[in-house]
Amino acid sequence: MRRHTGVAAGASPARGRAGVAMLAAVVLFCLVTPVVSAYDPHLPDLRRALLPPGPAHWLGTDQLGRDLLTRTAAAGRTSLLVALAVTTITTALGAALGTAAGLAGGTAERLLRFAATVALALPGLTLALALAGALTPGYGTVLAALVPLGWVSCALVAATATRGAASADHVLASRAIGASAGYLLRRVIGPHIAGTVLTVATADFARALIAVTSLSFLGVGLPPPETDWGGMVSEATPLLVTAPRLALVPALALALTGLALALVVDARHGRPGQEA
Repeated sequence: MRRHTGVAAGASPARGRAGVAMLAAVVLFCLVTPVVSAYDPHLPDLRRALLPPGPAHWLGTDQLGRDLLTRTAAAGRTSLLVALAVTTITTALGAALGTAAGLAGGTAERLLRFAATVALALPGLTLALALAGALTPGYGTVLAALVPLGWVSCALVAATATRGAASADHVLASRAIGASAGYLLRRVIGPHIAGTVLTVATADFARALIAVTSLSFLGVGLPPPETDWGGMVSEATPLLVTAPRLALVPALALALTGLALALVVDARHGRPGQEA
């Protein structure tokens, strides 16, 4: 039993390192390739349309003659940055609401949980599609569609973690001698719940990435010539039979990124040393 526990405990950090390495490789590819490439990811060149992979174009070109490798990297950069913006806003909002409600307790926490229950009962993607479809396509529209319901998981976890930290003896003693709520949040509770919030934020980033690309795939995301991986798959759908690589390349990039994030979240959820 001890031997089995040791193997399980070591597997989680290994998966985490593999996930971080994969994610770093994806980010590096998306940030560096458009800068060093000789091709414009948005400029059409119909003379080079649908060229097969070769020395000049490692992954070939798309239906408008754009280098597929460069365009995939540029689209990935957009996907990651928009998902990061969504996650940053929702994490900040959720952490603020959750810690405030968890520290106050009572009515404040009940109100937070009621609001979260209502938000979870709503069809999030359907509402996002409706909102995105009613507004002019753009970055602001994507944020407006995904942020309103994206704070829930972080807020609930932060509230629970804050309530647990606030009930610790040393925190109760600090409050008894007059420590302010701001001091407790900055110096005691904040550092205590930071790891938990980061884990939730990583999972939320994966969900935001899927949501951002889904909106683009359905035609209510970013306007041309800007695109992300979902937009690339949508553009390539009519050519699935004749040129399947146009959809497979961005789809595989999205899948690889999702796998990397899943490995990181799984590792952070691991509990080394527990009995199997």
